[in-house]
Amino acid sequence: MDTHRHSIVLTALLAAAKASVVVISVVMIIVTLAQVIFRYVIAAPLPWSEELARYCFVWIVFLGGAIGLSRGIHLGVDLFVNMLPEPARRGLDVLTSVLIAAFAATVIYASYPVLNMNMWQRSPALGIQMSWIYAAIPISMALIFLICSERVFAHVFPRRDRKD
Repeated sequence: MDTHRHSIVLTALLAAAKASVVVISVVMIIVTLAQVIFRYVIAAPLPWSEELARYCFVWIVFLGGAIGLSRGIHLGVDLFVNMLPEPARRGLDVLTSVLIAAFAATVIYASYPVLNMNMWQRSPALGIQMSWIYAAIPISMALIFLICSERVFAHVFPRRDRKD
């Protein structure tokens, strides 16, 4: 589990991401419940509800990935890591954070052509720009990049008042 404190900016961004996930989850639940009621009780299904629920789920998954990384709760096989001495564990943590940050930066870079390409494409039922849906990718990857960069920075320049 991640035990160090985040910077003020990253803390605010993660708080916004958590609040967004809660709001989006509530919207998804309400829309799905409405779809069930309209389809099976009223017999008049909503043509847009499945699409909105799917797009909500996309945002929840991507933002949730960044939140999970910030909390250190992603699944991992740490049997080997736990057998390493503390300096090797710290080095592996830095290496892992650098690799994840590099991956996130690559995905951010690669997502811009996708956003531009889908700028004028609209979703079939809702009619919203698909770039709003695909924006979940670079936004979540930017959060992941910031989280990993902060971890590397904390290992390279440890605070004197911390007892890690």
